[in-house]
Amino acid sequence: MQNFLSVYLSSVAVDVSISVDPASPLGRIDRRIYGQFIEHLGRCVYGGVWVGEGSRIPNERGYRRDVLEAVRAIRPPLVRWPGGNFASNYHWMDGVGPRGRRPKRLDMAWGAVESNEFGTLEFLEWCRMVGAEPYLVVNAGNGSPEEAARWVEFCNSPHETSYTTLRSGAGYREPFNVKIWGVGNELYGDWQVGYCIDGKECARRTIEFSNEMKKVDPKIEIVAVGCDSDMEWNIDMVRHAGRYFEYLSIHRYFFTRGVSYDDIVSEPFIWERMLRSIYDIVSTTSKRYGLKKEIRIAFDEWNLWYPEATPPEHNQVTSLRDGVFTALVLNSLQRLCREVAIACFAQTVNVLPLIATDDAGRIYTNPQYLVFKLYAGTTQEVAVRCLVDSPTFYSRRIGRSLGYCDAVASVSNEGDTVSVQIVNASPTEDALCEIRFKNFEARESEASYVWGKSLEEKNDFEGPDRVRIHAGRATVKGGVVEYVAPRHSISSIVFKGVSRK
Repeated sequence: MQNFLSVYLSSVAVDVSISVDPASPLGRIDRRIYGQFIEHLGRCVYGGVWVGEGSRIPNERGYRRDVLEAVRAIRPPLVRWPGGNFASNYHWMDGVGPRGRRPKRLDMAWGAVESNEFGTLEFLEWCRMVGAEPYLVVNAGNGSPEEAARWVEFCNSPHETSYTTLRSGAGYREPFNVKIWGVGNELYGDWQVGYCIDGKECARRTIEFSNEMKKVDPKIEIVAVGCDSDMEWNIDMVRHAGRYFEYLSIHRYFFTRGVSYDDIVSEPFIWERMLRSIYDIVSTTSKRYGLKKEIRIAFDEWNLWYPEATPPEHNQVTSLRDGVFTALVLNSLQRLCREVAIACFAQTVNVLPLIATDDAGRIYTNPQYLVFKLYAGTTQEVAVRCLVDSPTFYSRRIGRSLGYCDAVASVSNEGDTVSVQIVNASPTEDALCEIRFKNFEARESEASYVWGKSLEEKNDFEGPDRVRIHAGRATVKGGVVEYVAPRHSISSIVFKGVSRK
């Protein structure tokens, strides 16, 4: 194939060969790669996550019920909050105490007025309700190390202090033991309140914050600010502050103005190469300067961004082709299981969203959401070797050929369950997949796939199920599995069987 949009194979289905060896592990999959991100921006928090107890929209103690149910269905292992750009001018004390007495503040990041009705305890309670680990980002813009340390104290300290009394007085006597803390957000950019001039300045700031925060709770893990495009920044961060953090944050959005479908399906492979390269640079720098620890990547903001997603709401309606993109990113993150420990989709509700709501009480989920739901429910614990032989197309963006079918595989801890996820990115051709296993005998299978009539198919309030998850069928014949992956689809097949290693 030369180009997805011009030259295609003429057969009804094309042959794709997939080889899976469950006895050849790539590494353990950290479930946190399916993490989410919510920020005080547009209608993400207010009108999305939170509507207030007096709202006519059905809610549980102020939390929007339909959003709660939708988020629970994708099983987010971790949620990042409160930002984003918002974090760099957020003072956490504004969001504690009786809601009616909390101060309204100007949000300098987005030019909005922040009511502070939704604060730390509201967020931590929401995480409990959806079954997610909280990931808090401290204000390293116009905030102070002392302020950040007091926030750790409020959340995690078992001692009786003025700050923990604020927590226990609200009904939370036991510490929350929040483990993951980010020190700042995108401090390399002048769009950030209190941004840093260079990596050395950011490293110094990270040391000051981490030092005080870990004196309150030595068990917390710190995410420091890295940069996707400035490797000198990343080197300086590791060289000067590497002893003070566990993860380096990387953000990447794919801005879609004027791009082709070829570009969209090529971009995840560019990201995969970028993330691996940054990890290698971080690892090499750590060894050079004698760090006796591994620093892994937190890819804690990622998504496509369409021109329609403009202030103040940053809303966009994504299609099946964006679901294909999302699945390819998740496949890449699975292959990067040694390098990437955390990833957060930006954002969960209403802002570049997985889930869209309105103030009339309506809700729908998009194809990207369905991909998360499919993967969260079927991926096993250990990533394993998976080789794909697929017809190709020439990617102008990368400058080489790529297979239009991509696949990853994982095995359960017990070795009796193997999952294979297949992305057929072709807009016109079904793929007849022949799956062969080494060291595993497949006996039962259950297949499902995300699909719609065309790549441009979208869900919306009027048609919330145009793209949905369908039941598929995989046939086991003489140790070989046959499965037809429909055109422009994302499939997951779960096999039960016997390990032969």
